[in-house]
Amino acid sequence: MASACRVHRISPRTVYLTLLTIGIAALAAGWLTLGSPQEAPGARWVEGVVGAPATQVNPLLAMPGSTDADLVALVFNGLMRIDGDGTPLPDLAEHWEVTPDGKTYTFVLRSDVSWHDGHPFSAADVAFTIGLLQDPEFSGVPALAAQWQAVDPFVIDDHTILLRIPDPTADFVSRLTVGILPKHRLGEVTAATLATTKFNRAPVGTGPFRLTSLNSDRAVLERNSSYHRGAPSIAELELRFYSSATQQLDGLAQGEIDAALRGEQSTDRERELLASREDLESVELTRHAFTLLYINNQQAPLADVDLRRAIAASLDSTTLVASAGIRGMPGEGVLVPGSWVDRPGQGGAELPTAEMAWAEAGAELNDEGRRVRDGVPLSFELLTNADPTRIRLADAIAVQLEAQGVAVSVTPLPAATLLAQRLIPRDYELALFGWEANVDPDPYLGWHTSQISEVGHNIAGFQDATADAIMEAARLTSDGGERRELYAAFEFRFAEQAASVVVLYPARLYVHPASLAGFEPGLLFQSSDRFRNIERWSAFGGPPSGVE
Repeated sequence: MASACRVHRISPRTVYLTLLTIGIAALAAGWLTLGSPQEAPGARWVEGVVGAPATQVNPLLAMPGSTDADLVALVFNGLMRIDGDGTPLPDLAEHWEVTPDGKTYTFVLRSDVSWHDGHPFSAADVAFTIGLLQDPEFSGVPALAAQWQAVDPFVIDDHTILLRIPDPTADFVSRLTVGILPKHRLGEVTAATLATTKFNRAPVGTGPFRLTSLNSDRAVLERNSSYHRGAPSIAELELRFYSSATQQLDGLAQGEIDAALRGEQSTDRERELLASREDLESVELTRHAFTLLYINNQQAPLADVDLRRAIAASLDSTTLVASAGIRGMPGEGVLVPGSWVDRPGQGGAELPTAEMAWAEAGAELNDEGRRVRDGVPLSFELLTNADPTRIRLADAIAVQLEAQGVAVSVTPLPAATLLAQRLIPRDYELALFGWEANVDPDPYLGWHTSQISEVGHNIAGFQDATADAIMEAARLTSDGGERRELYAAFEFRFAEQAASVVVLYPARLYVHPASLAGFEPGLLFQSSDRFRNIERWSAFGGPPSGVE
């Protein structure tokens, strides 16, 4: 029995009388003409990936960062796709329109898209996918399902679908990257049985590649010659599964694989390999995330903004990142560099020098070189998760604060314990931890006053009416320029109030053949984003040595 779905059919005339405002129509013709095969017919790409062998190649079930998610990125498409700076662009949609109240979107779908089995793609597939997500028995990621519970789909015709939401929200279009499933293949599958269907190991999508074989060692895909953004130059693509980063590096060293996405921590062996191989190049891909020194704004004496500003002014993120040996960019603010909202050189408020900041906080050095405030020497516990990289970074922070006369003790804890017992209850002073930003740069969930609760994510306890008003306004407008200005104002206020300190924007290293052309570095919102323009990759050699 097919999954229930709140789908309505209405006439085009009714829709067009209600849709008054044309939104973005961001289809660039150049993308249609690029990516036609340039390589020899046998061009092949072998990439090593770390993780359990794929078993759920389904966009509604694949966990972010998994081998399943890598394959989903190659096999499926959403209505929208995300560019390297986080800008949403049309994919299966050709363009869209939005009503003045921001609650009704109409998407006109591309008419040149077919599923890998030749069946035409249509609006019914979109409505079917939404129905699975809304089904109470859906067994996938709850957070994904939650984004779709209040969306009402209306199928207008084969190539037009209307989506109605109860309240305007600026990030709605960014959610539409979820891969669409084929109704003609899964129409009799329910949300309850979706996880066990054979489709998940032999999927049919609309993406640049179709999966031809999958086992515990590798997945093999062949190019989709009728791909709507241009047929890839790569005729065959293989993802080879490795159980560890060490084995993945072995694969590179032995010529088993062409490419590999490495982790955030470099190793001596990795550096030696790259230095010795002229046939390989690497590029750091910044993640849309940051590592923060959380400051508990709710706990004395850190509730005092002057004291928080003194701590922030004492930290040099460039030195911290270098001394800890971490891959990434030194932190500057809550807007990740390379994002469409980032304004280079126009970041947060300029802090005073450390000495001036400590003086403003009323913390003077005593004869023993310790900072004393209200007669009490300043001393803080710095929590972090028990990860060697994080511990090194926490130790480096402690060194910089101790150089200012502040005693700091670093306490590593298992991540689950740190979250459940200390961060969520806000039972801490300082904490070094990471924040995974959504594709949309909205900081509301992490910093709005309403999120200071047992279930909220504002673990710093930051409470500021000015910042709240800025975040609320940015959520209600879909004007990109206006949102950029508002988020710049928030970043300034964040730094001015020293809500916490962004220490690092982590990065991962993508190793690939030096002859590769067409690869466009961009932010990693998910690890699979390295494939975002794979249909345009070209100018690499044949199979690596050692590959049969």
